[in-house]
Amino acid sequence: MTVSSITTTPIKRADNNGNETSEVTGYSLSQQIEVRSNDVQKIAQIAREATELINQGILIESKPPQYYYTKIGDLKIEMLGEAAKDAKERAERIASSTGNSIGSVKSAKMGVLQITAADSTEVSDYGTYDTSTIEKDMTAVVNVSFAVK
Repeated sequence: MTVSSITTTPIKRADNNGNETSEVTGYSLSQQIEVRSNDVQKIAQIAREATELINQGILIESKPPQYYYTKIGDLKIEMLGEAAKDAKERAERIASSTGNSIGSVKSAKMGVLQITAADSTEVSDYGTYDTSTIEKDMTAVVNVSFAVK
């Protein structure tokens, strides 16, 4: 848990025309608290229960939690390998449908990763990374060129 320092903002009186004057009538104090945990279900529960504090008269501003997958590096290698296998299988099917076969790999490039909410159709040329949901889908793109025999 990370607790920021308190930010103090003066509250100034408004004149009859609604314009702010230089007279300070009070201060607004705010402080941010960030909670990080591997127990994502507990974080989701705490986020839902934040309204209880408001019902008790505690003024808070709550933001929706953000969910990150912290082992993308490990999974990315596996996903790219699977995407390359899929590219080869597709190329073989395309080539065989025209009476040809594929030869050696001419070039291979990694494309973007799409990490989206489960069952989402969102895509981006630059990749996307959804942090609004716990459940995620990850799509790896590989561009492979093969020689044709």
